[in-house]
Amino acid sequence: MQHAHGGNVVLGKVRWSPVKSLWWTGMACISLIGGWVTFSWTALALFLLATASVLLFGHSLGSHRKLIHDSFGCPKWLEYALVYAGVQVGLAGPLGLLAQHNLRDYAQRQPDCHEFLRHGNSFWQDGWWQLHCDLTLDDPPVLPIPACISEDPFYRFLERTWMLQQIPPALALYALGGWAFVIWGACARIAASVTGHWLIGYFAHNHGNMHQVVDGAAVQGHNVRFASLLTMGESWHNNHHAWPGSARLGLYPGEWDPGWWVLVLLERAGWVWRLRLPADCPSRPELRSHDGAGPLTAPGSRASMVATLRSVMTTSARLLARRRSAVLQGPCIALSERWLRRLAGQPVSVVRTQGQARLVLHDGKDSVCGLPALLIAIGSRNLLAATGAIVLLPLATMCELVRGQFQA
Repeated sequence: MQHAHGGNVVLGKVRWSPVKSLWWTGMACISLIGGWVTFSWTALALFLLATASVLLFGHSLGSHRKLIHDSFGCPKWLEYALVYAGVQVGLAGPLGLLAQHNLRDYAQRQPDCHEFLRHGNSFWQDGWWQLHCDLTLDDPPVLPIPACISEDPFYRFLERTWMLQQIPPALALYALGGWAFVIWGACARIAASVTGHWLIGYFAHNHGNMHQVVDGAAVQGHNVRFASLLTMGESWHNNHHAWPGSARLGLYPGEWDPGWWVLVLLERAGWVWRLRLPADCPSRPELRSHDGAGPLTAPGSRASMVATLRSVMTTSARLLARRRSAVLQGPCIALSERWLRRLAGQPVSVVRTQGQARLVLHDGKDSVCGLPALLIAIGSRNLLAATGAIVLLPLATMCELVRGQFQA
């Protein structure tokens, strides 16, 4: 991160920001009051879908992994679409969000910084500060934004109109479902996204496990495991502090990272490239392991990951195409042996094997394990089940790749 001078990130005053405070308060009040009056299961489903979409494609991929850290390459039209989705989160415009992130990252790497920048106050005090106030430093550091971003006409337009950009989707929602859709699909989405952004920021800088420590840094990131799916992988913050330029945030087996899964699928489609991993990031001598955990090496090259994905998908497709007698072996913990037999049907026999940790489907010399094995077993019932299994196989395969527990 380049800067003209270091400034001082310790001394400053936190002041109430009327626009920021009224924006969040208004959205929260409309959501609570209007949401109660207009509640329906359809509106709730819309809220969940809209919130998940803007957090995944907008905040995680567009604003954070692309605009801020440039951790992958993509066509300009896709970059614009992802960043526009990031504006729909309701935090700020793209340039304002980038400036805030640069300041916070720079400050947290210094030996000390203001409590506002480190989420260092009490839970309720930090909530008031982050949702209703701004920090004005006495001598702020100069952290220039690259001209290719700061001078981009589209980004400058979004920066001037980021609040107004909520109007087009709100109009579309009103046409589809009236005020209930507007309240749940726009206002509640913004209130939940902004509040969630603060909550993850607070916990990810104060609580959770750690793999690495950045020596000399005022703030250490923490991994908030329970929130990995809710945040689309953004809660693996200790990993992010260690390698901020990595497109993959869930780096260890079992660390679910939906944002990374989508990037790998987009790479397979040819829409993204240059996916950076820890091995592609500059070396950091100040980085060391925490509590005896070994230092993290690159979790696998892009080529090896794509090759593994291709191999598993090819094997799965071959098994589904044959649809002949196969054997599903495993511990039958999550599902009883009786239910596994019902799901698989006649073409697949089920064998309870307590010594195995995972389900494994064997068919001649071919075998596959985990979620793909269960999907293939279910898909062996008939053509309709096979179609559903094929649709879900890429996601199931990505989940298994993240776990790093595929068996030959």
